[in-house]
Amino acid sequence: MSNFFSFLKSKQFFVHFAIILVTIFLVFFCLIKWLSSYTNHGAFVEVPDFKGQQIGNLKTFVTNKDISFQIIDSIYDPREKSGIVLRQEPEAKSKVKHNRTVYLYVTGMVAPQIQMPKLIDRSERQARLIIQTYGLKIGHVTEKQADCNGCVLSQTIDGKEIEPGTAIKKGSKISLVVGIKDNSYISNPGDTATSQDPDFDKE
Repeated sequence: MSNFFSFLKSKQFFVHFAIILVTIFLVFFCLIKWLSSYTNHGAFVEVPDFKGQQIGNLKTFVTNKDISFQIIDSIYDPREKSGIVLRQEPEAKSKVKHNRTVYLYVTGMVAPQIQMPKLIDRSERQARLIIQTYGLKIGHVTEKQADCNGCVLSQTIDGKEIEPGTAIKKGSKISLVVGIKDNSYISNPGDTATSQDPDFDKE
């Protein structure tokens, strides 16, 4: 036992101990350097702005940008041109690692199908609000003598009667026939699109 303690106090022990510490330090230093190089630690790229880009141009758009992309969802919006990027994750100008995938939301190429709501026997104002809620558009509003003021008598698309529950395209233009009992009723309230819409005559 005394020999062991004597060895711990010897110069030879301290030399070996120092060699072990230096070896451990070098191993960790080289490991950290390798991991840093392997993961591109500290090397970032700026995410480009994909918004407004057309789907067909995306591969060209990302050339030499060290970024990849993936379309994960399509959103139908009749106000937007079909086949363009609406939203992206991460956002433009974010700092990310090389070859990071940017997830894209694009406008749908085809309008989704929805069920035609029941507008007949409702008031014109209610019908207009329902049309907006369903993502549809107001077409012609025609007045017709009836036993009610402002009640919807028929609902049509391109001149054809559309039964409630019929599958139609979102964004379709719905024309209404509204009952008029006396001249005190004024049709086309200004809460939604009216005949002044520039597309009024384009069904």
